[in-house]
Amino acid sequence: MPGLEFIDIRKSFGAVRALRGVSLAVREGETHALIGENGAGKSTLLKILAGIVSPDAGEIQLDDRRLSLSGPRDALAHGIGMVYQETVMFPNLTVAGNIFAGRELTGRGGVLLEREMRQRTRDLLARLHLALPPEARLEHLSAAHSQLVQVARALAFDCRVLVLDEPTTSLTAADADHLFRVLEDLRDRGVTILYVSHRLPEVFRLCQRMSVLRDGQHVGTYDRSAVTPDDIVRAMVGRDLPAREATTPPAGAKCVLRVRGLSRAPLVHNVDLDVAGGEVVGIFGLVGSGRSELLETIFGLHAADSGEIFVDDVRLARGSVRAATRAGVALVPEDRQRQALFFNLVLRHNLVLARAALGRSIVVRPTEERGFSTRLLETWRIKAPSVDVTPDKLSGGNQQKVVLARWLSIQPRVFLLDEPTKGVDVGAKDEIHTIVRQQAVAGAACVVVSSDLPEVLAVAHRIVVMREGRIQGELTAAQANEHTVMQLATAPVRRAS
Repeated sequence: MPGLEFIDIRKSFGAVRALRGVSLAVREGETHALIGENGAGKSTLLKILAGIVSPDAGEIQLDDRRLSLSGPRDALAHGIGMVYQETVMFPNLTVAGNIFAGRELTGRGGVLLEREMRQRTRDLLARLHLALPPEARLEHLSAAHSQLVQVARALAFDCRVLVLDEPTTSLTAADADHLFRVLEDLRDRGVTILYVSHRLPEVFRLCQRMSVLRDGQHVGTYDRSAVTPDDIVRAMVGRDLPAREATTPPAGAKCVLRVRGLSRAPLVHNVDLDVAGGEVVGIFGLVGSGRSELLETIFGLHAADSGEIFVDDVRLARGSVRAATRAGVALVPEDRQRQALFFNLVLRHNLVLARAALGRSIVVRPTEERGFSTRLLETWRIKAPSVDVTPDKLSGGNQQKVVLARWLSIQPRVFLLDEPTKGVDVGAKDEIHTIVRQQAVAGAACVVVSSDLPEVLAVAHRIVVMREGRIQGELTAAQANEHTVMQLATAPVRRAS
């Protein structure tokens, strides 16, 4: 049946050819996945569909009619609703205010029809099985509810095509299940869904067909029943990924990171942790377990209430990022958009920040800086037009590699990584895991926090399980499997007597 069709879409940004003649069709009333590595062209294609970016050539058709999109309002007027990975909403406004922001219902003299907007909000929320009052402020909502409010905003004006870009990256498994049920219900009502995700299990659960992009080109479109996840990975990366090699930490290695009695109420309670050089320790726990807060406290972003942190037997000052950095502690935070990258600075400035923090000179040497940052791009295979573009010109996976490269340039002794593969594709994930293993082999003490249990099982020599800010126990790689780790993560909290 006629639906959404991209015909020979081409787009370049300077010398970078983001899209090289992409043609693909999405049937009306189906859930269709758009898959590809970071930098494959997915985001550019979505921006063209949203009216944010204009293509150099090609056209988009909806129901066999050519679309002319000069901006996001045009896309909305044609029934195309977008739900982005990062919540694009107004935290100080109510749920109803966010849904109708920029499209308020008005009467004579421009008077806001607030009662009508609240009622329509109730109807939309009921359709999404979401028990929220229209008057609730968005800043008080969970990530899952905020994501569903974005869906409600897209549906508010007869959305016929709903586009979702990595919608589950900040959701728990239960919240993701709720979202999937909502999307299945919308599909059954005739809404066409274009779904972008790096998580293949959810793609295979939700989508009837999937289109793969690679290097700005359409590789193929596949029926779910005709392919396996391995087939899709092969199409995405153009090769078979190498099998992971089993590694073991060196016997008798010296303890590099030692944490004793670390507490920061109400998030971290009396944590003891040892990590040897050459070891990768995974930290797992459910939402609210205190995993991220533990890493941030070790790094000095927050001052501990009590306890001690030692790196190579040298005690760190509490709450001092400078002291931690100079001791060789590096932190790759969970949210690269808000916590790691400076989007008002170009890549070469972002890349030299860690090295600059260790230096004592205040003199900026542009030639040296440019050469240093260019070498980092080449070493870590970061796809970027040049070192003089801002991070927003890069895909999510390449942004994450910029954060990693910045810290790797100082050869950290303690490498703390919080959700290091969040929102990146399977190829980039494999590269990041390889980088972590390489750092361990070089003698660093590596700590990886992830809500993706298979990732923790794949990369760690030892797994520490947290719940409500406390360590519940630990397992060696040989002892750990999904059952044993989840048993510890859900067991009653072990409190000191």
